[in-house]
Amino acid sequence: MPSSTFNSKPTTQMSARIDFRGSKSTSLGVEIELQVLDRHTDDLGPVAPLILEECQRQGIDGVSGEFLMNMFEVKTGICSDTDEVARTLVPKLRRVREVAGQLGYDLALGGTHPFAQATMRAISSDERYLRIKQQQGWAAYQEAIFGLHVHVGVPDGDAAVGVTNLLVPYLPHLLALSANSPFWQGTDTDYASARVRLFRPSASAGIPPHFVSWGAFHTYLDVLHAAGALEGTKDMYWDIRPRPDFGTIEFRVFDAPNTVSRLLGLTALTRLLVEESLDILKRDPSLGRGNPMSYWLANENRWLATRYGLQARAVCEPGGPSRTLAEHSRQLLQRLQPRAVQLGEAKYLRHVRATAETGAERQRRILRETHSLAAVVRDMRDHWADELDKVDCSPTTVSTSRFSRPQALLTAQPLSAGASVASL
Repeated sequence: MPSSTFNSKPTTQMSARIDFRGSKSTSLGVEIELQVLDRHTDDLGPVAPLILEECQRQGIDGVSGEFLMNMFEVKTGICSDTDEVARTLVPKLRRVREVAGQLGYDLALGGTHPFAQATMRAISSDERYLRIKQQQGWAAYQEAIFGLHVHVGVPDGDAAVGVTNLLVPYLPHLLALSANSPFWQGTDTDYASARVRLFRPSASAGIPPHFVSWGAFHTYLDVLHAAGALEGTKDMYWDIRPRPDFGTIEFRVFDAPNTVSRLLGLTALTRLLVEESLDILKRDPSLGRGNPMSYWLANENRWLATRYGLQARAVCEPGGPSRTLAEHSRQLLQRLQPRAVQLGEAKYLRHVRATAETGAERQRRILRETHSLAAVVRDMRDHWADELDKVDCSPTTVSTSRFSRPQALLTAQPLSAGASVASL
């Protein structure tokens, strides 16, 4: 085989079982990928290394490079709830925006850039990214795409698999609520999330396979590792995946949303879904084995969500009715509202109303009104920046009648408040 393939590497069995470093609570970690804009052209600017260097000089932690030099990632530390995410992330985003501005560049939020030519983008010099470029060839240049990743802590590996089995049916809802990438290289793709259509870095992407237990998941890793297809969990680019090194489930399905308040709302929603699933597993652990039919439907619904967003008509459970994802999402949000109030997440959850204009809808509306993709880019630059200064970072008072204050642990070893979840 060509030397650029995975199979050029030695194929050995994993030497030991993977230790899932469980969390004592549904602690959170958030990663958001930002677009770097050239002020003169409104195009993407391959200058992220300059911004990262200045952030390092100013002591701004949790900022790291990404696959392309026109993007970078801002990460929280380990947070006990969305309040702490807001208190950590919002000031950091404000500082990073100031750094970019001092260097003569702007930042934008969106799943894709409306007119950038992806093949013109420079790839970062990180050894892992260069290896990915070699493996993917031409497709690597199509990854000028930007997402939101949310980690939520769970107790152990079986809980990670069980919660995943319960939440795979909701991945289309999460995608539709975040959809914010209708344009690609100057074209309206007709999709709500072109990002998802473009992101195919390997065979291990999209809806994950169905596993009945942590042991089954580990067997999968052994087989794929022995085949030379992956080195570890970071090579699985699923919409949702276990991260045993952090003791979390990582949700990767989201487009980068168009505002920070929506980002925080999606974070709260994700935590609430995991909380609900853990309660379900406590009542009936057998449900953690999952239903393969729900995976079949989720795969179809994911495509529908990608294409039509919240207006997609979907059957979300075997034998269930066909309704729009907007209707399904409204019911989901209503169901989670009491839990949101109990856990102090309600003020964030209101930012993911299924009746609100999505990022993709806003971008198309601005194009209709202005007939200018540059105007769309400027809105992607200004809308989130204007809102960033108004985001409420004050803590929410939460009843402690049922819950003690969570232990902010994602791994077995404690990390400082400034520690960040690892980049992808």
